[in-house]
Amino acid sequence: MENGKAHRPLFRTGSLPETGLSNNSISVGHKDLGEPGTEATGSRFERLSFLLNSSSSSLSRAEDTNSRMSLPPMLGIGSPTSSNSPTRLLSPTGSIDLQRPYNTTNPTLSMFSQTPGMSVGTGALGNPILQRSFSNDGGIGGYQTRQQMEPEKILASKYRAFPDAYLTKEKQHGKLNPRPGKLYIFDRPGMCGQRIEVQSDIIDATSWELQETISIRVVRGGWVLYEKPNFKGEKIALDEGDIELTCPFNPPEEELQSEQIEGEKQNGESREEQTDTKPERKFIIGSVRRAVRDYSVPEICLFPEENAEGKKVTFRDTSEDARIFGFPIKANSIIINAGLWLVYAHPFFQGLPRVLEVGGFSNPAAWGVEQPYVGSLHPLKVGEPRVENISEPKMVLYEKPYFTGKSRTINTETKNFMTREDRQQTAFMHNVGSLKVQGGIWVGYEKEGFRGRQYLLEEGDYHDWRVWGGSDAELRSVRVIRADLTEPLMVMFEQPEEDQEGMAEDNTFEVTEAIPDVELFEYKTSTRSIQVFSGAWIAYSHVDFSGNQYILEKGLYNNCADWGSQDNRICSVQPILLALTDSTRSRNELILYSEADFKGQCHIFDRNQEEIPERVMTNSCRVSGGSWVLYEDKKYTGNLFVLSEGEYPNLTSMGCPPGSYIRSAKVIPLTFSVPSISLFGLECLEGREITMDSEIPNMIEEGFNNHILSVRVNSGCWVICQYSNYRGRQFLLEPIEITNWLKYSSLQTIGSMFPVRQKRHFLRIKNKETGHYMSVQGAVEELKSGRVVVTPECEPTSDIWFYQDGFIKSKLSQVMSLQVMGNVEPAAKVVLWSETRQPIQNWTANMRGLITSLNFPGFVLDVKGGKSYDKEHVVIMPEDDERPSQQWEIELL
Repeated sequence: MENGKAHRPLFRTGSLPETGLSNNSISVGHKDLGEPGTEATGSRFERLSFLLNSSSSSLSRAEDTNSRMSLPPMLGIGSPTSSNSPTRLLSPTGSIDLQRPYNTTNPTLSMFSQTPGMSVGTGALGNPILQRSFSNDGGIGGYQTRQQMEPEKILASKYRAFPDAYLTKEKQHGKLNPRPGKLYIFDRPGMCGQRIEVQSDIIDATSWELQETISIRVVRGGWVLYEKPNFKGEKIALDEGDIELTCPFNPPEEELQSEQIEGEKQNGESREEQTDTKPERKFIIGSVRRAVRDYSVPEICLFPEENAEGKKVTFRDTSEDARIFGFPIKANSIIINAGLWLVYAHPFFQGLPRVLEVGGFSNPAAWGVEQPYVGSLHPLKVGEPRVENISEPKMVLYEKPYFTGKSRTINTETKNFMTREDRQQTAFMHNVGSLKVQGGIWVGYEKEGFRGRQYLLEEGDYHDWRVWGGSDAELRSVRVIRADLTEPLMVMFEQPEEDQEGMAEDNTFEVTEAIPDVELFEYKTSTRSIQVFSGAWIAYSHVDFSGNQYILEKGLYNNCADWGSQDNRICSVQPILLALTDSTRSRNELILYSEADFKGQCHIFDRNQEEIPERVMTNSCRVSGGSWVLYEDKKYTGNLFVLSEGEYPNLTSMGCPPGSYIRSAKVIPLTFSVPSISLFGLECLEGREITMDSEIPNMIEEGFNNHILSVRVNSGCWVICQYSNYRGRQFLLEPIEITNWLKYSSLQTIGSMFPVRQKRHFLRIKNKETGHYMSVQGAVEELKSGRVVVTPECEPTSDIWFYQDGFIKSKLSQVMSLQVMGNVEPAAKVVLWSETRQPIQNWTANMRGLITSLNFPGFVLDVKGGKSYDKEHVVIMPEDDERPSQQWEIELL
């Protein structure tokens, strides 16, 4: 390979191993991110806005060793970090043969005859690439901060030769694995208003009626907006995530006119007609193209002379400083073999980039510049697989390509497509020619019975076998992937060498995010076994997510045959993540079906239903958010049935007798507390007392007398069941004292009981007085502790928390929780500390209100206040109605 691979971002890694000069990279360690004295905004931008941020926002294949590093939750998972890097890059597959492995091609001058649509476009001026950042950071502001911090770095790297381009040895790639694309365009800011769904190229989008400012959510792939139809004119590159745009394609005459009017106003020459309101501007998009479709390796070649003459410099990844001996690279001509590239004249992504597509640019004018210098560059890349409607799987199968021939809709696993599954089934097919995934995430198999080659099927349309990355046209069984995708974790066990067998310690690799090349982490490509602890993963036989795919769900895979391979070779892995969802969509959702097995008419509820119409029949249901209680009668009366998140294909699975009707439904409120219940042998909470904090499937087997006369629910929500193993009539109890259980329930005994366990939610905790969020300060991983403060600005993910068994934990470290240090007295500081510290400190909270200590009654979380240096520190104080700083609001993420 030529001068090979570009410098790697901080927390990402690539499959092209670096040699020699890699240690000279500008920003390769965590140290640069958190130096004392750096402003919070700058630090935040350094870690996020520079393509170096969280795994979920910048998952691609060819990235740097630290970029894809399997790091603590601080850098992982799909918290809001997912959508905030400036841009990621990958290559379009326009004319690529999907079945061939990746090969480098020798660029020739014939590439310069590409059509304008393949290059920068005629008349294209320098168009701004739009940046994304976290909620409190402006993307452009991030650049201003960065520029103020750069002089030192520029001096430090000034005299290095080829800091980001160096000799590399390319690794073998397997077949390309294409991905479906999708983006939503909202005609108003804030992901509001009318929504346009785009899954493929749009040649002419001028008919869309959009407001001056629009918002866009890119779910999958890298996209380009063009000023004019037929993919011509100015361009804007869009990366996966959310962004808002305001009329970026302003006609030059309009800008000139507005400048003249401003000048006249300043000189006092404004006329009467100028006081009229300006006509409302409209956002006009000419065309839309999906430029990044798969994980192929991007490649750009820079030539010092026109017409591809001179010694070229080749990049295949991001380079934040491409200068040689302190001077930018002269690029009088450029050839892009793969990818969509952002090319900057200055280092560290300063200034406005040129958006360049696959093709040849024979001179500076061809790529729209006068001074042909390159200081930094970056390719758009596709992220990890994502699913929007994980709880509503649905697939439509077609017998022939392009959605023709017999069709059949399925909602669950299908071992083959010939067996009759129900009486209404009329379409029998030996093989699938095309398909549409309308919900959930699936895996397709080459052979019947879930065997043979595997193909990941995300939500989208697949018009033939090439689109799902098939090795041939065979697809004869499919199944749904079912997993909790919120926090993936997997451990890989390396296959020891023959002379090392029997050694006490095996080399293991704990993975929490996408890894495009396992060898960059000193792990061999031969894997003996895999343990998936959470989430769902895809393993690949080759680097950069190429080659054969193996779908891994929670459980142990003892050998390669268990994950469907004929050998132990695994070169890259990545998790399946949840896509960003519509903020207006409710977190509680109940779906009732009129027939068993999720068929028939469907009715969706997202709030309490005091009276469900009699025409709504229920024979199966899905709970896709929260926990619900269903009642046989209206107004929450009659027998009840408590359902947590999951699928219930018939009435029996719901706990309902055959022929039951559901006439009302209610959401069980989310609480943050340690469940506790007390049962008494006499009325009025007297006599023998049994206090429990966990489920009891059988009172008698546990050694208790099941004759109970009074009940007190101390905390949490509990379900009391008439018989053992959670059978018989059910009673849902929130904190309450029942002095006469017989009168309340008509029962003298209790067979079993269980607390309603809520799914773990990531959340932010906002102080209602200041409006700021509680966060952690300090290098938690290094210092093993952290200050807990309420500030207007904070480091990424440091303000994300979750509640678990009474502990309030930070996403930065799952083995630490909120603790009160020193003597428990008013204004004692609260810090993040190891949860093993004694005494164990637990908390209880509601969505709005106080956060109360369970260990120190009467004490609640507060903000110190005042004018001292630690005025923003979180402390513990006696409960006081006159202190508004004790009021908190929990926001679920």
